[in-house]
Amino acid sequence: MYSPLPDSPHLALCIATVGRITELDRLLTSLEQQTCTNFHIYLADQNAPGTLDAMLQKHAGLQMTRILLPSRGVSIARNALLSLVEDENILIFPDDDCWYAPDTLAQVAEAFQRHPQAGTVMGKSIDASPASPCGQDAPVSQIGTFKHGETYLQFFRAEVVKDLRFDPQLGPGTGLPYGCGEDTDYLLEAHKRAPVWRCPSIRVFHPSPDTHVPSDAKIASYAAGRMYLLKKHAFPLWFRCANVLYPLCMLPLDALRKGHKAARYRWRMFVERLRHFSS
Repeated sequence: MYSPLPDSPHLALCIATVGRITELDRLLTSLEQQTCTNFHIYLADQNAPGTLDAMLQKHAGLQMTRILLPSRGVSIARNALLSLVEDENILIFPDDDCWYAPDTLAQVAEAFQRHPQAGTVMGKSIDASPASPCGQDAPVSQIGTFKHGETYLQFFRAEVVKDLRFDPQLGPGTGLPYGCGEDTDYLLEAHKRAPVWRCPSIRVFHPSPDTHVPSDAKIASYAAGRMYLLKKHAFPLWFRCANVLYPLCMLPLDALRKGHKAARYRWRMFVERLRHFSS
């Protein structure tokens, strides 16, 4: 059992950003609206010098530590931010294109109070207007963490992951083929240390791939990262095969419900996962 968190825990938000001024502005605006204000932002700015200056000035009231880094990957940036974190109780790694409901951080703190054994709590992804929370809190299995391991939904007890770092081979910006998976990898490692709970009352907004279809290059890099991760953590063969076949099975349904772009997205996903299955 870990030490109980204080009634008003201190949260560290470690944000790595490059090429997203408008999206980061939206995230920071949502942080200004939080009912829980006991947090500090650690920002790894991987843009050209001066790119974010004017926008960040709008949010001067936020407690923020900013470092300038070359664009060498999100994992390296987050690891650099982790070295700056001091005595915060909860660690968060928001995507720079997500944003929070006004009670998101308050709900995170409450979730850890409800589940004192948890090392990680996970929220609910929302891609449209705010919706009422639904569902009950539930523990998450290893496979569950893999299926729903998006960075922006993860909230960690700092005591559990204080020495854990992101795999620098994984994630966008590394120059390597593995364009995703750093977040799920981190979560899987945290899951080995302490239980993970999904808490739907924690709402996080994020653009849907249905309205923001990735490029072919991004789809390929995501597939490479996913298949690398499945092998790294020794998931069973049946689950690896299911990951390859899933987009192919979903293709007809998405074609009927969402149209040609969604169907093409599923097809490219299948092709790239199959290509990296044995690589």
